[in-house]
Amino acid sequence: MPACRNCGARLTKFDKDVCPVCGTKNPLEGVTSDTVEMTSFINMEQNRDFRVKKKSTMLFYSFIAGFTGLPFFYLHAIRKGIICLLLNLAYFGMSFVLFYLVLKVEPAIIVIILNIIIMYFVNALVGIELYFKDSLKDGFGEFVR
Repeated sequence: MPACRNCGARLTKFDKDVCPVCGTKNPLEGVTSDTVEMTSFINMEQNRDFRVKKKSTMLFYSFIAGFTGLPFFYLHAIRKGIICLLLNLAYFGMSFVLFYLVLKVEPAIIVIILNIIIMYFVNALVGIELYFKDSLKDGFGEFVR
């Protein structure tokens, strides 16, 4: 916001004739409207987590519980985490139907274990790919180190 040339009080565009604080006539004379104090527009009360996210922690989460979307939730990418969880659940259900009901693979525990192993390796590979990505950002747009 522009300031009065006499007392320095912040003025709006409606106070261009008389300063409401000191009464100076034409308080904006010589002041261009291009200069604006940007700090008045910043909300300092945002409750954000400014801790730097680490790629090694994200990779650890990918190996431990990648099928749950935990690495994406760690990076505050909530949509990606939910999509990862839903895709893994859909894969597990569809492959169980394919192997157990259509192809008649017996016993069912073999199908479940096989699906878990495949999901584990696929999610581990996704974690490794993200680990080596140079421009990986978290949900706030900050680079992950």
